[in-house]
Amino acid sequence: MKNLLFLFSFILGVCFGESVDSKKLLDNLYVEDGWVVNNILDDGTKFYTKKIETLNQIAVKVSQVTNIIPKYIKSVVTDLDKYGEFLSNSNTMSSTILFLAEEYVDGYQHIRVSLPFFSDRRYCFRMFDYDLPLDSSGAFVEWFLLDENLEYTNFLKQNNPEAIYISIGSGSWSAKVIDTSRYDISYRLIMDPGGAIPDFLTQKINSISIINLFRDVMLEAKRRANF
Repeated sequence: MKNLLFLFSFILGVCFGESVDSKKLLDNLYVEDGWVVNNILDDGTKFYTKKIETLNQIAVKVSQVTNIIPKYIKSVVTDLDKYGEFLSNSNTMSSTILFLAEEYVDGYQHIRVSLPFFSDRRYCFRMFDYDLPLDSSGAFVEWFLLDENLEYTNFLKQNNPEAIYISIGSGSWSAKVIDTSRYDISYRLIMDPGGAIPDFLTQKINSISIINLFRDVMLEAKRRANF
């Protein structure tokens, strides 16, 4: 695995608590029951929310039916070197590979927040990508956040120590086969950003940021597939 891009939007929400295992949050995202369509855009993109009762938190999902083969979308999501060329908010984000293993990559991101009275955010993550046969449905990229006090404590002391560290969150890119030439591509996310965030701001940023991110990825994947 190489050149992985930790593509997830800056989603704000209610705090989980310190005992939550970010990796286990992926299970909540894959349960189809409970997802509610909140908005359908002109291009057919759907925005969903889901209440995770056990966590008192809202997960978000964006999906779109497309004829773009999932491997092209994965190539965008995992292309760290090129993110500045297609990600519309790349000027507010910096990324660093911390450790590259055969099965996963650990990375770091710092997000600059331009809103007054709000601090920057930062996080370490672990990401996996998977080969998905053309006739198969499932996840092709998964990530979850790492605890601040584990492997990369020394690195964090030297990099953006004033930013709020996010330790609870996970996400997944997946494809559902519709027929021989169409796929329902979705990106699911749940995250606790830390700090005190007003509900009205949470809802606005949730909807705008994840939709913009999804569009950026799909447009670049379409370009790479030569559509």
